[in-house]
Amino acid sequence: MRVMVTGGSGFIGSHVVDKLLAAGHQVRLFDLAPSPYRSPEEVDFRAGDITDLDALLDAAESCDAIVHLAAVADVNHVVADPAKAQEVNSEGTLKVLEAARQAGVKRVVYGSTIWAYSDCPERSVDEDTRVEPPSHLYTATKLAGEHYCKSYAELYEVEYTILRFGIPYGPRARDATVLAAFCAKAEAGERLTVAGDGSQSRRFVYVEDLADGVVSGLRPEAANRVYNLTGEEDTTILQIAEAVRDHVADSGIVHTPGRTGDFGSKEVSSERAQRELGWSAGTRFAEGFRSYLAWRRARPERRKVLVLTADIGEGHDLPARALARDLTADHPGSEVEVVDGLRAMGRVVTAIVRDGSWFAFNWFPALFAVQYFLINRVAPTRWIALRFTYRFGARGLLRAIRRYDPDVIISTYPGTTLVLGELRLRRRLDVPVVAAITDLAGLRFWAHPGIDLHTVTHRESSEEVEAIAGPGSARWARPPTAPEFFEPASRAEAKRSFDLPADAPAIVVSGGGWGIGDLVGAVETALAVPDSIVLC
Repeated sequence: MRVMVTGGSGFIGSHVVDKLLAAGHQVRLFDLAPSPYRSPEEVDFRAGDITDLDALLDAAESCDAIVHLAAVADVNHVVADPAKAQEVNSEGTLKVLEAARQAGVKRVVYGSTIWAYSDCPERSVDEDTRVEPPSHLYTATKLAGEHYCKSYAELYEVEYTILRFGIPYGPRARDATVLAAFCAKAEAGERLTVAGDGSQSRRFVYVEDLADGVVSGLRPEAANRVYNLTGEEDTTILQIAEAVRDHVADSGIVHTPGRTGDFGSKEVSSERAQRELGWSAGTRFAEGFRSYLAWRRARPERRKVLVLTADIGEGHDLPARALARDLTADHPGSEVEVVDGLRAMGRVVTAIVRDGSWFAFNWFPALFAVQYFLINRVAPTRWIALRFTYRFGARGLLRAIRRYDPDVIISTYPGTTLVLGELRLRRRLDVPVVAAITDLAGLRFWAHPGIDLHTVTHRESSEEVEAIAGPGSARWARPPTAPEFFEPASRAEAKRSFDLPADAPAIVVSGGGWGIGDLVGAVETALAVPDSIVLC
């Protein structure tokens, strides 16, 4: 059987590919990037985005089945960009089904989640339990995919198998998964944070067991059926934290307030999968934990990352600090250095850019507007500015790079990005460069065709970046900011933290370091609201 696996380069997908090959199937892998675990001789790789119907249709040609695993799986990413999650998880599933219909693929195996039961009043659930309307965005996007599967079976006779995964863990796990995140914190000497008392339990499932279940979903008797694929034991979050403390490093455990929208403790039965498919999760958590630790300790790590910023406001420094923190936590063996790239370029560039910006912001804002217009909209002026910055800044920047000898460079400041792009184009720099773009506009300052990858925090920016730097040069990424930014917020708790009355309207006026806009007028307008309290 020829099976296409969407998301086959990822955590679960790579293990599914292993199991399919071991079972004698031909595998076609559809993902944004090739698998780091399989060579081109072993799998037929097709690069593409899950929202691209033409690419999906081309890849689905001559396939007997599709295992659809590509998704925005990190709940924090869903909260940060719900529109993207809906596009990938819901619309992406619809396009996979449509590609299957047009290409004549008989079966689509859909990777769903036991979060489907998160709003059910019952504690013990199985596939016959009525699924309630979801309160969480992630659950909504995955359930939408389930409904699309059933609709395509009814209307177009495209068979489905819906597999509701337990919480996966094991080798190759994403760094954002709970076990990986705890291990990274312990290795970095940070305390492990447990929401509430940690008694909330999960039905974890070892990833290789899960992959066996996915392959069994291709069997004829699994057509148009729903199965839970979970472990047989309940494991609490506190138990995981204690296991990491005992076997990785004792960095301490701290309890924080419980999170809203969290998946409640459920006893999810996988008895149907055992009865009909002969599948069960045979790996106990303690055994799977040991296997994960062995893989984690043996995996190669990128050693040196240089993050370039500029001391012209938190718009560059804060993302640099956040990236350094996340890289250190996710890749404990790495060395991450944050360097002021503007100062590295030398006194001349620093004086003109930094001191000139301070003068314009504080004494002559109209001058900044003129400079912005001339560089952003007038090509000759932009060319002169780039030539000047490169002429006076490239040598100092190269010296700093050679001093740190990094494996990869990340730039959060557009001035260093432009110089780095020129150095890459002129083949004077052989280190790959990533530009972390945090602005929504003025992207000619931020993007350059010599840069290897641009990460954008606003999906709307991708089209303009790729018009400047070339097709495929931009990727949406979670904004580099404090982790608290992604936690669900409570208005009542926020008011209490500022000692504000619970029943009074609170209005926040936020002005960036540039001080652009009529901040005084905004405050006066806010104060005009009856009984309002204004925070600046």
